[in-house]
Amino acid sequence: MPTRNIFAGIGVKTIFVNILYDELMKRDYISLADIMCIKRGYPKGFYDNNPTKTLSGEKYYGDLKKASSEIIRALETVSPGCIEDNGKTGKGKTYRYVGEKDDPLAEERKAVVQKSLEDYVAFCKASAGILPFSWFSSFFENTQLLLDTNRAAEGGNMFIRSSLEQNLTNIHLLPEFYTAITDHHVLRFTYHPFGQDAFTLTFHPQYIKEYNGRWFVFGEADREPFKAYNVPLDRILGEVTIVRDVEYIPAENGFYQEYFNNIIGVTHEAGAHVEDVVIRTKTRYQHGLLLTKPLHHSQEESLAFGEHEDGCYGEISLTIEPNRELCGKILAYGQYLEVMAPYSLREQITAILTKQLEEYTNGRK
Repeated sequence: MPTRNIFAGIGVKTIFVNILYDELMKRDYISLADIMCIKRGYPKGFYDNNPTKTLSGEKYYGDLKKASSEIIRALETVSPGCIEDNGKTGKGKTYRYVGEKDDPLAEERKAVVQKSLEDYVAFCKASAGILPFSWFSSFFENTQLLLDTNRAAEGGNMFIRSSLEQNLTNIHLLPEFYTAITDHHVLRFTYHPFGQDAFTLTFHPQYIKEYNGRWFVFGEADREPFKAYNVPLDRILGEVTIVRDVEYIPAENGFYQEYFNNIIGVTHEAGAHVEDVVIRTKTRYQHGLLLTKPLHHSQEESLAFGEHEDGCYGEISLTIEPNRELCGKILAYGQYLEVMAPYSLREQITAILTKQLEEYTNGRK
C-alpha cells in the first residue's frame, strides 16, 4: 500500500490525481491531454485542433506528469498489472484501468473526505469570530457544534477574530436570503433607500456580496433597474416574506462574476467605463504595501519604486471602471498616492480634496 495518501492535499497536483482516478475508473483509454482539457474546461481534442497550443506549454504540465506517475504507481501497488497503455509514446500515449475492483482506492479517498470534514468542523468552531453569528447559528442550530462554540466563546477560548464588527442591522437576514437563492424563492419586503421614501419591493435574490463590512443582495426586482438590483441588508424594514405566486428568475450563468469583474466594491457609476488607471506611490513602504495588498485583481506594477529624473516614486496600473469605491481606496492612502491617469479621475480626486480642505479651513476657529 502507498505510504502516503495521494488524495490528500490542496494543490493542483492533487486536483489532477482526483481527475485521473475518476477517468481511469471509467475503464476507457485516457491521455494526459484529455486530463488537462478537463482541468482547463477545454473540449476533448483541443490540443489536436489548435496547433499553436501545446500540452507541454501549459503552466501545470509538470504537476500533471507527477500526478499521473503517482496514481499509476498507487494503483499498480494495490493491483499489479491493472494499468495498460496503447503502446504509443509521446502525446499519442493513452492509459486505461483493467483491474478487477471497480474502486480500488476507495478507502484512501474516504479517509481524505473524513479528515476534510473533521478539519472543516474544527474551522467552523474557530471561525465564529469571523462569520456573522446569526449566519453561523442558523446553519448549526440545535447541533453540538453550536453548543461547543458558544461555550468556547463564553470561556474566552476563541482565537480567530475579524476586525470588522458583524453586529450589523438586519445581519440575521443573511441565512434567509441565502436559502431563498438556493431554493429559488421570490421575496417581498419594504425597502428604504437612502434619501428616498420606503416602498414595497418584489425581489428575486441571486447573489450576496460583502464589501467594507456591509452586506448587499443583488437580484431581479419589479422596478428599475430590474436586473442586478442592489439591496443593502440594513435598508430593509420589517419582515421578509416568500411570494408563492411569482416564478423565480435566476441569474444568467456567470453574470455576477462578469458584473463585478471590472469594479471595486458594488457600484457601477452612470456613464463610467473601463479605463487604464495609473497611480503613483510616494514612499517605498506604500509602494510595497500596494504590491502585497492590490486594489484590484488587474493591478500591475508599471514602474518599480526608485529614483527618477523628476523624483523618487513608483507606479501601479489598473484596468478598471472608476467608481466611488475606487476613490475611497485612493483617498484612504492620503498624500502617499497620486492619480496620474485618466485625467477625469484625477480631477475627481482633486475636487474631493479641495472640498475637504475648504471644510477644514472654514471650520477653523
